[in-house]
Amino acid sequence: MKTLNKIFFLTIILLCACNKDITDIEDEQDTDEQIDNVLELPGGFCIVTNDEVVINQDDIERYDYSNHLIYMKKVKAFPSNITDYGNFTVFVDNDSIYSGQLFPPYASLRKTQPTIFADGQSMYKDYIVSIDYLKPVWDSLGNIVPDPREDDRIIEALKKRNQFREGLSCKINSVKYFSSDSVIIDLVLNNKDSVNYYHMDINKMGINLFHYYTHGLIIKQTKNSAFYEAYRHKMDIEKPEPWNTWKMEWLSLIKAKESKNITIRYNSFDSITKGDYFVNFEYPGLKFQVENKEDLVQDSGLVWLGEINMGKEIIIE
Repeated sequence: MKTLNKIFFLTIILLCACNKDITDIEDEQDTDEQIDNVLELPGGFCIVTNDEVVINQDDIERYDYSNHLIYMKKVKAFPSNITDYGNFTVFVDNDSIYSGQLFPPYASLRKTQPTIFADGQSMYKDYIVSIDYLKPVWDSLGNIVPDPREDDRIIEALKKRNQFREGLSCKINSVKYFSSDSVIIDLVLNNKDSVNYYHMDINKMGINLFHYYTHGLIIKQTKNSAFYEAYRHKMDIEKPEPWNTWKMEWLSLIKAKESKNITIRYNSFDSITKGDYFVNFEYPGLKFQVENKEDLVQDSGLVWLGEINMGKEIIIE
């Protein structure tokens, strides 16, 4: 009888242990499912913050790769009530591509990583989400850090849904400094896209109004240092009235796959001695001016927003 009792009690203990193990496994599975649900990704390109998918590929109308501007299908599609300004992560399918920082719109400081102003854009209207990045960034060895936003997996995901747009690019062909009364910069503006764009035309706007939207040509003594002496133009800037206005008569069309040569002449510039220099130029586009998304679509093409920053080493003889 004692032996039977021992067997009985052992059986009860084993059954309880098994039930406990089963319960623990079920609890662990439930926890795993909760984690999976929190981080469940929709596939394709998406942006995640605070364990929430805030942009998925169905929200996107097009992605302008020249400025990393996401044109949303709906106005204010990006959450405007985010108060936890932490990190965000860009995914393609289940692959984490890069992470960045969310900032409130009043933030004046940006880190050397991709940035999104979460609660309204400082430069763009509500139908655009801008992923900013302070290029170039150098590592401790003086090498330029690759732009984390420029990943082939992102391009492939966008192209699958015809959302990828290459936008406009621009480069400095030459800078000639003859004297403080004669400085000439030659640019080449390129449209590598399959659509036409309207761009700001300095000849139509006039050089003074054009430079309301850009700092123009800057010549500096060094390339990498944050502390340098900079030389600039000395012209009077013309302000538009009202400040946020824009006109189609300011713009010119650059057709798909077309290149344009643009020459800008400065008749009043800082005096510069001979030597090696590094120049910067920012080609402007309409940013905060175009209030209505519908106005971007014109008869022969799209109004291009954004800006293009470029640089070049030169020698002044």
